Amino acid sequence: MRRILAIFTTILFLLVINLSGCSAGKQDNVQEQTPSSQQEQNQQGQNPGNLKTTYPLTIVDDSGATVTIPAKPERIVSLLPSSTEILCALGEYPIAVTKWDDYPADVQQRAEYIFEDALNPNLEQILNLQPDLIMYWLTSEDDTAKIRSLGIPVVVFEAGSIDEVYDRIAIAGQIMDKQQQAKLVIEEMRAKQKNIEEKLARLSEGQKRKVWLELDEKLFTAGQGTFLHDVITKAGGINIAADVQGWVQFNSEQVIARNPDVILETYSYSDPNVAEKIKQRKGWENVEAVKNNRVIGLDNNTISRQGPRVIEGLEFAAKAIYPELFN
Repeated sequence: MRRILAIFTTILFLLVINLSGCSAGKQDNVQEQTPSSQQEQNQQGQNPGNLKTTYPLTIVDDSGATVTIPAKPERIVSLLPSSTEILCALGEYPIAVTKWDDYPADVQQRAEYIFEDALNPNLEQILNLQPDLIMYWLTSEDDTAKIRSLGIPVVVFEAGSIDEVYDRIAIAGQIMDKQQQAKLVIEEMRAKQKNIEEKLARLSEGQKRKVWLELDEKLFTAGQGTFLHDVITKAGGINIAADVQGWVQFNSEQVIARNPDVILETYSYSDPNVAEKIKQRKGWENVEAVKNNRVIGLDNNTISRQGPRVIEGLEFAAKAIYPELFN
């Protein structure tokens, strides 16, 4: 199912929302691993005594591929902004990134090359960079096969939830022999998440607010099984699209009928007047979120990139839904 959902991820997040970090794919017989089975298989390169990685390291990535990394990677090409952010949090800056990579602020300045097209990167240029690892995103088998044909280890990351982000950071720590640093990053993230959860714990079920998450003006949203559904739910919200699967398009009447208490939009980077336009839609004046002026913009990159900053995105969402708990 995730492969089908990922098609919309390509459209909405790579092309429309500037490669925010959510991966994409097609329904092409991609083998998937459950988080538990994948995590178990990825333990073999770990030395529990001193958190040192033993090479060669073999892992199973999120495309279901078994990937062997012969030695600690020194020259990494990252074609996915969320993977770039994970690597940088571990102190490992890639030698090449995409034009969509904008965090940390100096990531492009420190790179040897910036790829304009992350969907179809120049394969000859990748070879010229002489990388020993490529970080890629969940896409079609054909596209992934082209990258793997270069004979360089390729690791695909695609987290479906915040908990899976923690797993991917831990795996990146193994790959880079930075397990202790990954452990510290995860601990800091979990501490921040716990603080958010403690504030939200004051809510009764009856106090929880219904949320409409709007990804673009065509009323695409995130349903069950998506990363953003997990973020909204962990932020204490009731996703009004929770009864549908994947990235889906609603019509205006459906949103009005479900009468959300809060509207969160993620595309004001392209139009700063989005919130006002939502409020002025015909028929939306009686929606609770509009009546109570609870139409809020969220930074798309922070909330949707599956990396260390996702807890900041979680906090932004929770504050937008329940500002009174964070005053």
